[in-house]
Amino acid sequence: MSRVAVDAILQPGPDKWLLWIFSAKDGTRLESEITPKILAPLRHVLLALPTRSILSVPLWVATEGDSTELAELELSSRHLLRKGAELHSLPVAKMDGRLLVLGLASTDDPEAAGYVAKAESYEFPARLLVADGADVLIWRELGDLCFGFYRNNECVFFATSGESQPGPAFCGLLSRTAMRLHSEGVVTRRPAKLRLEGNFSKEDCEALGHALRLDWELVTNPAPPLAPEAPSNPVPPAARSQIERRSQWRRLAFFTAIGLAVYLLIALGAAADLFFRNIQLRQLAAELAKLEPAAVKAQKLVTSWRELRPAVDPTAFAIDQLDAIASQIPGEQVRLTQYNQDRGRLLIAGEAADVSQAYEFFEKVKKVPMLQDYDWTSHQPQLAGRNKVRFEMEGVRPDAETGKE
Repeated sequence: MSRVAVDAILQPGPDKWLLWIFSAKDGTRLESEITPKILAPLRHVLLALPTRSILSVPLWVATEGDSTELAELELSSRHLLRKGAELHSLPVAKMDGRLLVLGLASTDDPEAAGYVAKAESYEFPARLLVADGADVLIWRELGDLCFGFYRNNECVFFATSGESQPGPAFCGLLSRTAMRLHSEGVVTRRPAKLRLEGNFSKEDCEALGHALRLDWELVTNPAPPLAPEAPSNPVPPAARSQIERRSQWRRLAFFTAIGLAVYLLIALGAAADLFFRNIQLRQLAAELAKLEPAAVKAQKLVTSWRELRPAVDPTAFAIDQLDAIASQIPGEQVRLTQYNQDRGRLLIAGEAADVSQAYEFFEKVKKVPMLQDYDWTSHQPQLAGRNKVRFEMEGVRPDAETGKE
């Protein structure tokens, strides 16, 4: 499992806040001061909340069920949870069917309030320190002495003493805490090694080692804080609403980005379709330009043929057509009253004794060989008196003019 990728860690130092910035290019550096300009480009800041603002309680709970809910029930029964505090649990060890968790309940700290809005995740300072095999760590934090107990380099308890200098009261607090943690099985043995980080005098270290009966080591220049694999995130109450609001904005930004992406895809598709259609249109226009001279020539030939056909085509002679049509009259009771030829159109009208004779005449005209080019339509015969009906039919050649040119 890889460590959390953080840009920076904000932690309370011995007398002021410290900002550590991590960069693949420049490595790790400690900023001399913390300004909005420096914080602005950082994307993931891990904020170490002051130890004084976090209640830590190690608990053994059952492995079945939700460890956080079980820890919350236990602390509520002891009346240790403050009003409005939210409990978080950090699994530490598992033994004999039980789970050791570190219950964490944070409260708002005025000195951390200015950095809450920039924080992406949260941690308690004792978890960022390197135990390096020590059972007890002591450090200064914003003027107060803080301490933490470790089991296999994992912090199982931490607290602030409220003292500024090591003394009998501080030593007594550490001794009582060690006895309690050992009796509860939180630590497997009595502490044997003490590690002090920061500006402590040799006399203070010797006095602490002698009073607590521990071997000690002093680290005057502590290593940079180390981000854990997964932050415990003991979020303070004031930060909860900001986190929820930030999450809502991220969801909104996510769906907005999806909507814009879909819109861009549609727009790109429409633009591509329009682009290819324009290419096709240009190709068709080029082909049309190539065909235009031949089309003009053909149109001239058609026009010339229309003008010459009545004179050279026997099937277009009006007298021959009239003779052919008259020869189809079925009897003496059918006679033609109108014959008109004009620009490829024939209009024939006449009278018959009954409707059947009119239709018989229609069918015969349609079969005349010289009139096969015409498309014939006939109207319903109309009564014109006793034993007389009027009929009318029209033939149109494919080359007939539709209007005056």
